[in-house]
Amino acid sequence: MAARGRRSGRERWANAESALTKALLLGVFVLGLIAQFVQPVGDALEGKAYLGGSIVSLVGYVLYTEVRELNRRTRPEAGSEIRTADLGEHIERVVGNRRARRVRIDAVGYTGETVKAPVMRSLEALEEGARRSVRVRILVPDFTVPMAIPGTLDAQGRAVDDPAYRAYQLDRVRWNVREFAGVARSLRGSRRADMDVQFRMLRITPLLKFCLLNGDELFDGIYDKVVQESAPVPPERQILDLKGYQAVLTHWRAGSGAAGREKVAQRQDLFDTLWRLSSPLPAPPGQA
Repeated sequence: MAARGRRSGRERWANAESALTKALLLGVFVLGLIAQFVQPVGDALEGKAYLGGSIVSLVGYVLYTEVRELNRRTRPEAGSEIRTADLGEHIERVVGNRRARRVRIDAVGYTGETVKAPVMRSLEALEEGARRSVRVRILVPDFTVPMAIPGTLDAQGRAVDDPAYRAYQLDRVRWNVREFAGVARSLRGSRRADMDVQFRMLRITPLLKFCLLNGDELFDGIYDKVVQESAPVPPERQILDLKGYQAVLTHWRAGSGAAGREKVAQRQDLFDTLWRLSSPLPAPPGQA
């Protein structure tokens, strides 16, 4: 509401300025016509070089302002680009901001590690008694169901499911959950932050990758490489995996203009929808 009020105030001033300038220029034009045909008026204005210079300056100012506004309105908005490896700097900037009492991070990714590390670093650096409120929601693929990637190759060279590697990826997600839980306990004990971290899963393609900070900033991209490498778990074999640490993310800000607001709002709506459709992580073996 405040932002809308500021915008409407600027718009009212812009409209008033335009009307005032047009009225002044019209008055100068009419005065020039009168001076041309009415002798006393012409004699009174004769030699007013400073007045003419002021008028020229005014016209120049009006033209400059209008051209600048036209350029601003017609310039296509575009998000800046960063590497996924640099996302942590932006997360630390937001989480570590002393003026931000509440922080919300919503992310769709592979295992959540890209978000976990910078969040933990910035929270552990908080001063005792900071009392920050941090909410993190991370949506990952459902590694309990068959999928081709991550997977392996069959005899015909086609991607097929690899249950052992899926189980390994699910264990990585659970490990991230445990690490977050440990940090959350430490932060509450020192009154540095109250952290609520949730992981959920959904049967979606693992290619999807984006992160939202406070509903104001969006980092949007995909896992852009499929690689074949040795499996980290037995038996010895080649597996297909996704890599996105060097992937390019487009950075959009809701405050940068209409395009930025639309992009951020669209991804936030998508995330909220996927989150509602998602399911909790299954309990580890022996805890079901």
